[in-house]
Amino acid sequence: MYGSFKAAGLFAVLLSVACTSAPATADTTADAPQLTYRNSPFFMFDSPDSFSANIGLADVDNDGDLDVLVANGRHWAQQDYVYLNAGNGRLLEARPIGDTMGPSYIVLAGDIDGDGDMDAVMIRDVLPAQSFMNDGTGRFSFAGLVEGTGGAARNAILTDLNKDQTLDIVIARRGGTNLLALGRGDGTFEAATSLEGPEDGATGLAAADIDGDGDVDLAFARRDDNESLILLNDGAAEFTARPLPNSRGDHRQAVLADLTGDGHVDLLLSAIGAENPLFVGDGTGNFTLGGHVGSASEVTQALAAADLDGDGDIDIVVGAGETSNAVYFNDGNGTFAALPLDDEAEDTYGVAIGDMDGDGIPDLVFANSEAPNMVMTARRQK
Repeated sequence: MYGSFKAAGLFAVLLSVACTSAPATADTTADAPQLTYRNSPFFMFDSPDSFSANIGLADVDNDGDLDVLVANGRHWAQQDYVYLNAGNGRLLEARPIGDTMGPSYIVLAGDIDGDGDMDAVMIRDVLPAQSFMNDGTGRFSFAGLVEGTGGAARNAILTDLNKDQTLDIVIARRGGTNLLALGRGDGTFEAATSLEGPEDGATGLAAADIDGDGDVDLAFARRDDNESLILLNDGAAEFTARPLPNSRGDHRQAVLADLTGDGHVDLLLSAIGAENPLFVGDGTGNFTLGGHVGSASEVTQALAAADLDGDGDIDIVVGAGETSNAVYFNDGNGTFAALPLDDEAEDTYGVAIGDMDGDGIPDLVFANSEAPNMVMTARRQK
């Protein structure tokens, strides 16, 4: 159905998920691991009037802790910021990223100029993407537009697709074809080119070595009753595109990882008005629907995954649109214990996971639209 195409690039911050060959389940009655998450007004940040769409975690000021980059605006012109971590998870200093407000949807953090510090790329809704250079202290200067981008961009990642040791950009677009822009290694990018495959409907994007051949492949989550899409890389940024069987629906986000501990990458899609489908990978690029995670009532808008409790398997964090957010702890076999978070129902668009307070336990950071953003620090119960 879909042929091969010339790729231009990609790298990104993503957190993945997977499942076992047995159907995935969410057990709300099982005992969750002994973690709690702190909800405190001192860990709120950004204006409640901001339309925050995404966050990225990176040590931008080289002081050894994770700072937070925020993409604000969605469809309206707002200011993007970086919030500096005081070392305990509190974000007490904010600096603008750029001097022009815009409709930002995604912020990407990575060393795009090869100088050893973390730079930023802002992916806009309609306007072209912008790259910003970090001076090593968390102050960003405009480096240029990414030619050929813009137009209903909803997600993006940074990664090295063609093994040239530079970071490239892939952009998922709700309208039009998905895009790739190869990095030059100096903070700028080649003009974006279209990825082969169906147009329209892509809002989620994840990257991982799906077929075990040592290069980075792609998965696009698609909305509007479209099938989601797998793109397999041959190592030289040449891709074979194929539809994901049994994936037709309204899927906003995607994550890739081994959830079942079988050594193969699996794919979790977030669903609007349905349970989140989990596709089991066979290690060769093929996926089979293996079950579902979560509840249709959650209206899942954001996903992230990592080993939250240190037991060696991948857990899932859900950002919801109409209900409280939640953590799903994996028992290693694709069965999940649900832990609703003690937060008010917000319009959560982005989730990131990282150790914000330096205690060695991953914490949760949420980007909320028209509500304060939040760091929720993890604690082990005594």
